[in-house]
Amino acid sequence: MPELPEVQTVVTQLGQKVVGKTVKIFWSDWKKKIFPTFAVFVKKVRGTAILGTRRFGKHIVIDLDNGYSIVVHLKMTGHFLVKHKNNRLSSAFTEDSKNGYIHHIFTFTDGMTLEFSDMRKFGWLRVVGTGEVETLPSIASLGIDALSPKLTQKHFHGLLSEKMKRPIGVVLLEQNLIAGIGNIYRSEALFLAGVLPTRHIETLTKNEWLKVLPAIKKVLRTAVRLRGTSDGDFRDTDGLEGRFQKTLHVYGRTGEPCKKCGTMILRKKIRQRSIFFCQKCQR
Repeated sequence: MPELPEVQTVVTQLGQKVVGKTVKIFWSDWKKKIFPTFAVFVKKVRGTAILGTRRFGKHIVIDLDNGYSIVVHLKMTGHFLVKHKNNRLSSAFTEDSKNGYIHHIFTFTDGMTLEFSDMRKFGWLRVVGTGEVETLPSIASLGIDALSPKLTQKHFHGLLSEKMKRPIGVVLLEQNLIAGIGNIYRSEALFLAGVLPTRHIETLTKNEWLKVLPAIKKVLRTAVRLRGTSDGDFRDTDGLEGRFQKTLHVYGRTGEPCKKCGTMILRKKIRQRSIFFCQKCQR
């Protein structure tokens, strides 16, 4: 599932490419994932200009000039593609099968299109009043954003102190505490911090506490700069893979040597989610 860096990549690119565009037509062949209904969605979206783009956790928000906003969740395999006359025949669009599952298309008055490719068809789009965006249950339930400047060491310690008897690798995935961290970046951040994901929070030393949050932010910021991780279906709005997967130290590298010490990377399941770690570099 796309995590914070992938969603931020899309939000940034959409902000650069579609802000100011006016929606002429909206088409969909998978109307069951358009809310509240397809007819209402079209009525609220058609003829509007895009004012800006935002992110809440793993949600994309596209603000319109009529007081409404489009809220999107990419879910497992969704991603947006921006096409215009100069790139429509790009090999990324025509040769990469991950970009071929188009189920929703916004056509703008200048001919540019914003297309939603989603192989598994779990992604959804909803139109709501702009003032209601933050009251949507899936957004209202989110904790502080993982890259928020308000997530200080003191705040981080306070949040995790309520979960002392649980593994840190589990707690970091709880979106109601800290929004945006997923499996990939949980594993990579804890490797950077030198902490095993199975460690109960109450066992962390003061020095380890001081390492975890900076590691999370460093990994996420690096991933954003590299346009996310294309571990599976994710592509950016140009139809291209992200590049963070080329830098992975532990995630998805079971049985391969640790890049730091040469020890075999291990994989284990906790709470039905895979964790990846180096038993020598992480304690």
